[in-house]
Amino acid sequence: STSKLSEDIITIMKKEFQYFYPVDSRHSGRDLVQNHLSFFVLNHVAIFERKLWPQEIVVNGSVMMDGAKMSKSMGNIIPLRAAIRDHGADPIRLAIISSAELLQDADFNMESVTGIQSKLELLLEECSRLKNDSIGTLEAEDRWILSKFQKLIAEVTESIEKMRLREALHDILFSFESDLSWYGKRVSAKNRKNISGILFKINSARVAMLSPFAPHIVDEMWERLGNAGLASKSAWPVYSKEDINSTSIQSEELLKSTINDITNILKVTKINPKKIVIYVNSDEFKLTVYRKILGIMVGGQNNMGTVMKELIADPETNNAKKMPDYIQKVIKDLHSESEDIKKMKLESDEFNEKEFLSSELSSIGKSEFGVEVIVYSENDSDIYDPKSKARHARPFKPAILIE
Repeated sequence: STSKLSEDIITIMKKEFQYFYPVDSRHSGRDLVQNHLSFFVLNHVAIFERKLWPQEIVVNGSVMMDGAKMSKSMGNIIPLRAAIRDHGADPIRLAIISSAELLQDADFNMESVTGIQSKLELLLEECSRLKNDSIGTLEAEDRWILSKFQKLIAEVTESIEKMRLREALHDILFSFESDLSWYGKRVSAKNRKNISGILFKINSARVAMLSPFAPHIVDEMWERLGNAGLASKSAWPVYSKEDINSTSIQSEELLKSTINDITNILKVTKINPKKIVIYVNSDEFKLTVYRKILGIMVGGQNNMGTVMKELIADPETNNAKKMPDYIQKVIKDLHSESEDIKKMKLESDEFNEKEFLSSELSSIGKSEFGVEVIVYSENDSDIYDPKSKARHARPFKPAILIE
């Protein structure tokens, strides 16, 4: 039969069809696999050539309300218009995404909506305060946070590409906040004020990555940062491996763990410190054994017997058989670290623990504990070590004396 539509209309329809097809990603509930989604595939195979078939189908779980199935009979359905009126579309969307990954049931609750709404409002306020100032000479904590920022871009990008949306959102909004909190503590201890340029750079990228999840408030954040256009049309942040300073990440982890160890000792002993002394390892053989164990564990082995066997088999570490307690403690130390940190240590150059801690503990140690923190290497000639603590120092695990 002949269509009554004009050729111009048909041309427009064809262009629109060609623009939208093939379907990149069809999202639907798992209960529709056996009917709608199956026929969706069959219809396209029957009618269209292969290049127009759907590229992928993503199946998601159901949305629960406070752990219970949503239903009219239970009276736990919130009208969408009412929810958007009270909280906005962005918090509602983020509350659903943050509750579960795609194949899981999303457990929606209003407490989560309220918390996310507050989080977005705080980020909006922060964007209003930041200025695109020039970034001057970088200090230790700057190199660390900028390295962690690059890792954030890499992790979020990978999560989104693999449709792990909850994980991506959690990294942008929550996980990275702990890094920013530590960074804030570090710059505050040094009484630094000139960090707006760094935070502007970081938050501009965070906002851009948040745009697909919360487009409305993100465009407002984007404008308050002073950026032109819409965040949704901005370029996705590009990960740069060259901008990751592995030594900075390792050294900052050392500083954090040392502060945590001091804090835990003070909690247990109830001591009101007058003096805190840190002893770092300077024994080359202990360091060689440490790096050998590190390589063994990164290779997938972490059993004490296997580790000891490999140490003894290597002429360079054969004498490690005389120090089983040390080996056991190193294995325990490394067990507590992420695989990412262990690989980074193995692939990076060694750094001077004493030099770094002497420089950086002076400010944050005083800020955290109210006393001066003194750092020695275990072989220093002028060492103050009345309780012979220095000999217990291990790489990345200083010994500590509190008086």
